[in-house]
Amino acid sequence: SFAAAAALTFRCAEPPSPSRTVTGSSHPVPAAPAPSPWRDRRYLLFTATEAALFLDDAVLQVGMPLWIVHATDVPHGMVPLLMVLNCVLVVLCQVPLSRFGSTPEKACALLLPLVACFVAGCAAMTVSTAGGTGLAIAALTCAAVAFTFAEILHSIASWELSVALAPGDAQGAYLGVHGLSSSAQRSGGPLLVTAVIAAGPFAWPLLGAGVIAMVAAQRRLVRNRLPQRALSVAPVTVSEH
Repeated sequence: SFAAAAALTFRCAEPPSPSRTVTGSSHPVPAAPAPSPWRDRRYLLFTATEAALFLDDAVLQVGMPLWIVHATDVPHGMVPLLMVLNCVLVVLCQVPLSRFGSTPEKACALLLPLVACFVAGCAAMTVSTAGGTGLAIAALTCAAVAFTFAEILHSIASWELSVALAPGDAQGAYLGVHGLSSSAQRSGGPLLVTAVIAAGPFAWPLLGAGVIAMVAAQRRLVRNRLPQRALSVAPVTVSEH
């Protein structure tokens, strides 16, 4: 089924750009070919950093259940409860928080609270092994909430920035390349998170440090790529007396 879907998708292409007509000529001049995302080094680097920021998915879906089972004394029944908590928070908060990423500038600003939430979640995962069952339950609940808000904020920022950084005449191709970031995370994220679990509690802060580095790199890429907004000057009317 995936091979059939890939074959059908492969036949799809970017809609042809409209022709432009030169003044005084009846012959339309074809527009320049749409840019290719595979030749856009900055967008490819942006996509690579996105793969790291999608790690909250692997942490919530793979890392946290394994951590609860193998590293803490928390009852295993807490795993589905934290998954329910994640779903409820996404349903309640995704749309209200989306207004904070309504422009590329606002979406770029969301990267700071995003990384703060992710680092807080990593710290809570480490703390969950520092005491008894009660502390572990409280720390894991805080971690689930923190990673969920990192997920929500990244979803908002990622969509806005991926569209804003793509040329208007090749958004389909660019967004297709951007989609590879989540696919790469789904393939490699569980392996990375499993390695963190095997390394022990103090590997979580290292994971947080890695995400900080990726956010810093992405902010620099985005700020250099976003077009500078032209200053608008209000027209001044001069009246003669």
